[in-house]
Amino acid sequence: MKFLRAGIAALTAAVLMMTAAACGEQKKENDSIKQIDRPETVATGDEVKTDVKPDAVEPSENVNGKRLNVTLKSFTDAYNKELKRLGKTDQIVYEKWNKQGKATKDDNDVPIQYWYYDDEEVNFTASVEIDSNKLVNIGCGTTMSRFMAETEDEKNSDIILGKAALMAECACGFQSGSESVLQDIFFRTTTGSNDTLWYKGYVFNLSTKENSSDSKKSVMLFRVFPITDELKKEWKLTEYK
Repeated sequence: MKFLRAGIAALTAAVLMMTAAACGEQKKENDSIKQIDRPETVATGDEVKTDVKPDAVEPSENVNGKRLNVTLKSFTDAYNKELKRLGKTDQIVYEKWNKQGKATKDDNDVPIQYWYYDDEEVNFTASVEIDSNKLVNIGCGTTMSRFMAETEDEKNSDIILGKAALMAECACGFQSGSESVLQDIFFRTTTGSNDTLWYKGYVFNLSTKENSSDSKKSVMLFRVFPITDELKKEWKLTEYK
């Protein structure tokens, strides 16, 4: 866990700072990630209705033009509520969120504070507007070796993709039960030719920080955040279907 914490902290500093400013279109082939099997629990948008709350996103002066209409506290409460619905006990504690470095500003001079949370299987990361106290983006990170590992009962990739999906559902205002579709979106960012997909106003992205000496120690971060329609066109994002 010590390496995971250090790795995610490094990725947060190197990657989330760029994300707070903008995502942009990132077209890499994910060559460093092995092909993984599609989780049995995933479903597509054709199979499951995935409505989004009309007030889930707010306009913002930040460079993405949008922010999530949740605070770290309200996200934590919503995440734990969904875990309880699913019969899971690995709830997170709001008081255990930690600041990552000092506050900074994006390219539009909007003050941002980065946060992280050490969970048993993953680390959560978040970029929060200081003035509004609302989230700009949220992420779910792990190491390559942990992601690719398997136990007798379950694959770690399924567990981590599931956590990322539930994170996105709760942060983005998707209706309860949408995590099966969101899990499929994140799954496709690991195995498809594009590590960035757009769905219902949100960017779903996989970022990696490569470890040149040991690829198993490379760090992965699944992120989600809202953007304006203008940025979707400018970045030429691929839409999830």
